[in-house]
Amino acid sequence: MRQSFFALMVFTALSPVSAWAKDIPVESTIYAATVYSDRATLTRSVKIDIPAGAHNLVFTGLPVSLFADSLRTEGRAKANVTFGALTHKRESHEDYVVPKEKELHAQLVVLQDQNRLSNVEKKALRAGQTFLENIGKQAALRTNEDIAKIELNSGSWSAAADSLSTKMLENMKGSLALDIKIRDANAKIRKIQNELRGLRTGQKQTYSVTVPFESDKATTLNIDLSYQLPGVSWQPIYDARLDVKSGKLELVQYGSVWQRTGEDWTDIELTLSTAQPSRGTGLPDLHPNWIAIINHVRKMKSRGGGNFMSMSANTRGLPTTVPGVDDELSAAYISAVEDQDEANVERAVSFQAAQINTEGFVGEYKITGPATVKSDGTHSKLLVGGFETETWKQVQIKPQFSTDAYLVIKTKLKGDAPLLPGQVNLFRDGAFIGKTYLPMLRPNDVEELAFGIDDNVRVKRNTLKNERSEAGMITKESVVERQFVTEIQNLHKEPIDIAVLETVPVSRDKRLRVEILKDKTTSGYEADLHDVKGVTRWTQTLQPQAKAKIMLGWKVTWPKSENVSGL
Repeated sequence: MRQSFFALMVFTALSPVSAWAKDIPVESTIYAATVYSDRATLTRSVKIDIPAGAHNLVFTGLPVSLFADSLRTEGRAKANVTFGALTHKRESHEDYVVPKEKELHAQLVVLQDQNRLSNVEKKALRAGQTFLENIGKQAALRTNEDIAKIELNSGSWSAAADSLSTKMLENMKGSLALDIKIRDANAKIRKIQNELRGLRTGQKQTYSVTVPFESDKATTLNIDLSYQLPGVSWQPIYDARLDVKSGKLELVQYGSVWQRTGEDWTDIELTLSTAQPSRGTGLPDLHPNWIAIINHVRKMKSRGGGNFMSMSANTRGLPTTVPGVDDELSAAYISAVEDQDEANVERAVSFQAAQINTEGFVGEYKITGPATVKSDGTHSKLLVGGFETETWKQVQIKPQFSTDAYLVIKTKLKGDAPLLPGQVNLFRDGAFIGKTYLPMLRPNDVEELAFGIDDNVRVKRNTLKNERSEAGMITKESVVERQFVTEIQNLHKEPIDIAVLETVPVSRDKRLRVEILKDKTTSGYEADLHDVKGVTRWTQTLQPQAKAKIMLGWKVTWPKSENVSGL
């Protein structure tokens, strides 16, 4: 009796809690996103009234591609609210779960059904048309018979003919109208199919996430649910706008964002991050690097290569030693064996860098104002901000390739923030002239941007000498000597800085001797510019209408018995 009474008390105490606990469905919208190079963190937010006690908040319709391990919640309320452990599960659906995809599929089905109905109507019209044509043939035969009997009633036959032709005309017009209707429907079908290919999610599953909570009183809860998912990326794009007269360069950064998550982002808080979660957080473990002496005979036997004596017997008739060959074969064999041994060593998995190379810099760019990104993969170009730079103009000439002079802007990055690598759209006095690529730039780094041909700089190049001769009394040598002159005139109304760049041959063989002819070459040049062998550069300032000459002479000498490439 006492045990029954205790069980009744426990049931009475627990039954109200079980009765009060309930699942509260949550309708949430995306309000913020942080986009990385290969994924994004989305945050859904909802404001909901909750009762006191222990209950469950249930988020439904979440994308099935989300990373379940990244789920997390945060909440704010004017009460003591405690969250329990999140639970999640996949839910299957008969129809597509992405609203846009579902809508397009419904439209597609309607149009396809409409086409089928139109084709049935066309078939009926064709049958009617065939029937009328047969009546016409029979009427023609009857007319001939009446004429033969001289019993033709012209009024009756004329009325019948008019009625027949009118009906046939109606059928033809109806068939033509159906053809036009089918054509228009097919055009709409192709458009919808293209849109579906752009979405291409095909998702018929969703995630549902349950958040258990307990509150000491009824209150209003602001809850955020965040998670990561793939199918999202961004990359920096720059506009470099040059005012030629002032030499001022405006450098503006944009973020090109695209996503195929199946859900449009409308008026959200968008942040672009240079962090790369896929690269991992630490270095792999190190393992012992074992080495050993290779026993050739044992290796051959163990690999099924026969015994050493039988292999030696098969080599009779060959020289016992060939200078250099034995060493090469031995080295090749050892290398092959070591490669096979190394392939069997267990290694830690390596990490592959993502597409955007930040070279160790991690930062975030918060887009000003609400942002919208469609889910069909369309790239949205969003303004990030401008960069302060210090610039100066230079006209570069490479007469070996062209007598055109190119306007080049040297820009030094100022401020504290680096510049990520990306595409640059070049504008000269407001006109788009082309694209280039900007590498990673840190503060005080200098980069050159070319802005096309400068027609106010005239360039001429002439070859003064191009001769091949022989020298030497006993040991004959071949000699090639070349001399060039480049004439430059500044047609601007202001001084300009010019740079003339040329290359001279570079030898890889000590028997090939290259010499710059000092008396035939303008002095003051820089050799091996930027550590590039053979590149020379002359720089100077040209006053308005002033002219300059740049001379270059060199010769190459080599043994007459040898042939030389590259000249």
